[in-house]
Parts: sequence; C-alpha cells; structure tokens
Amino acid sequence: MNRFLILTRLLARLQPWALALVCSLFVGLTACGGNASSGPTGSAENVSILEVLNTSTGSGTSTTPPISLPLGTDSISMASFWEKQVLNGFSKTGVLRAYAYQDFKRLTLLTVPTANADNGKSTLFLITHPDHQAQSGDIVTVSGVNQDALGVPYSFFNNAFEVVGRDANSYYIKVPYATSKREVFFLNANLSYKYLDCVGTQTVVQTPALGTDPITYLDGYEVRVAKYTVENLLNGCSPAAASFTTFKYFAVTNPRPGFTLKYPLLGQRVDGGDFGSTEKTFDLPSTPLKSGDTGTIGTMKFYKSSNKVFLTGSAVLTYEILKYTTNSVFIAISTDAYNDNYNLISKMTEVYGRDPLVDKEYKLIRTTIKYNNPRKNEVIIE
Repeated sequence: MNRFLILTRLLARLQPWALALVCSLFVGLTACGGNASSGPTGSAENVSILEVLNTSTGSGTSTTPPISLPLGTDSISMASFWEKQVLNGFSKTGVLRAYAYQDFKRLTLLTVPTANADNGKSTLFLITHPDHQAQSGDIVTVSGVNQDALGVPYSFFNNAFEVVGRDANSYYIKVPYATSKREVFFLNANLSYKYLDCVGTQTVVQTPALGTDPITYLDGYEVRVAKYTVENLLNGCSPAAASFTTFKYFAVTNPRPGFTLKYPLLGQRVDGGDFGSTEKTFDLPSTPLKSGDTGTIGTMKFYKSSNKVFLTGSAVLTYEILKYTTNSVFIAISTDAYNDNYNLISKMTEVYGRDPLVDKEYKLIRTTIKYNNPRKNEVIIE
C-alpha cells in the first residue's frame, strides 16, 4: 500500500478545482512494502483492478448499475501497513484529472437530429444551449425528459452523453436510437455538465522516518521525522508546476496508555505553511479487519503555527473495508476537511486495492477529492 492523503489547506489564490492539486498539508497513512510506485503511467498499470472497482461501486463511465458483491474473508492489518510506511517511506506517481460540474434545471432546448451514426443505429442531435462551456469529450447528463420526440422514446434521452463540440452555443450528442426525421423540436430537460478542467501528474515521496540529533520533541514526546514532498505538473491550468514540503512527526512511544499502535502520527508542519496536530487521537485497529468493517482513525486540527493559538481548520479520518470479489480487495480511507467555522470544505476518499492472485501488497489505485462549493469541483488521481 502506498499512501493516504488528507487535504487540509486550500490556497485561495487558485481556482477551486486547482486547490486540491496543490494543497499544502497532507497526512500519509498506509504503505506496504515501502517505496512502491505506480510509475509515470499511473492508472495504466492498474487497469484491471480499476475496472473491478468501477463495477463494484458503480463508478466510472459505465452505465451498468452497481452489482452486489459477496462479503470477503481477506483479513487486513492496517497497523502493520502503518508501521511499514513510517519505517520504509514510499513514493507514488499518478495521473491527475480535475473536473467541475454545473447543473441547469427545467430548460427548453432547441434541438434537431442531423445525421445517423453507428451504421444507422444511433442519431446525432444538435443541442442549442447558449454559453454551455462544454468542450468535446466533456460529459452532459440529460434528465427529466418525459415526452417522445420524432419517434424516439424519451427514455433514450435520459442518459449521459459525451459532448461533440460545435460552438459556444451548441453541441452534438449521440442518442442510441435511430430516426430518419430531421425536424426541429424543443426538448424540455435538465442538464448536468461534467467539465474536464485540467490534466497532469502528481508525484508524492515520503522519506523513512528517522530519529534526529539532537532529539526532536513534539508536545513533550520524542518523535521520528519524515520529509513528505508533493510535486504537481499540470496541463491547461495555473500554476503549471507546484511543489510542497511537509515534515511529519511520529511518536517513538505511543503517548496513550493502553494503546499499542507503533509510531502514531502526532503532528506535521508545512514548510512555510500551517501546523497540524492530531491531539493524540490518531489510532488504527490492532486486530485484523474484514469486509464491511468501518471506524474512525482520528482527527487533526490545523493552526497557523505550533503554538496552537490560531485555528485554521480541522479534518476527520475514517476507514471502510469494502466488499470484494475473488479478484480484488478494496480499502477506502475518507477525510472530511473543515474550515475554522467547522463548515465542510471537501471530502477525500482514497481507495487501496490488490489482486489476491497477483499482488502481495496493497497499493493506492484512486484518490477522489470532492469540494463542497457551487461548482462541485472534483479531482481524481489514478
């Protein structure tokens, strides 16, 4: 298993979707084997396991409904993963895509079928929607259509379509139903756009956590220190390149009486940024977990400095062992990030998986960050 990130600080000078790409506070949770990397091709190396994940969760571009998967029997020791990461460090490179969403309700759209496609099995419809902001390859989901049009049953319009761009005020969609009629009509519908705003790569490296000379203390406890760096290379957005460094502090001895987790995270400091403290809440289950298990890992509070006077935000960490097939097992780690008024900023979910027949260790296969803002911005790293 490679890493587990917590988004904790947003940079107001950037567009909302870009904030997740260059956030300056992270917490790593789990890595198995150390120095594992998906390589520069990102999801290209995880195609099979991602397909199983999409099927099991109903995510991705497939229109197939989610299927019910059997409960698993694979036992998972998260405490063991944690110890390996702290001692060995890790690296990870992923392909990064940033999206924005926009909804339009109860529209009346000038629409006309223009041509047939797919050997006459489908029809291209020209949709007129002024200032739609979509480009070729973006996704538009049509809903709320309740009347047939030119012999096409209305159910075929209620679907997700890839946009084929024409101009700023119109575009084509391919409806999987053939009609030879070419009359103009008005389509009454709701539209939800998924815009691809940015593509790039993200590389994360954490060094092994080591003792220091002289000894480093945090809140009165001796700690090991690891250097955690994030580098983003982006295409189509600003800034085109950004990097951040965080120093993370792990307790040499668990500060909570009766708790056995080795090297619990006590806090972290962003170089030139905020300070985060878990307030000794960080813990992982000491017993193996199975499919369906859930729980809380801990909370972190963020301050302008290590004196903990000015609170800037907080985060809550949870885990879930997902259902799985005989081919894949999945662990989901979620982080809810809040501002200093305890309003939700974002929710990040990181999914780790392995093929029991092939992989000895778990690896991070997808990170999804969803923002609680009007554009419903989203970042996916695979």
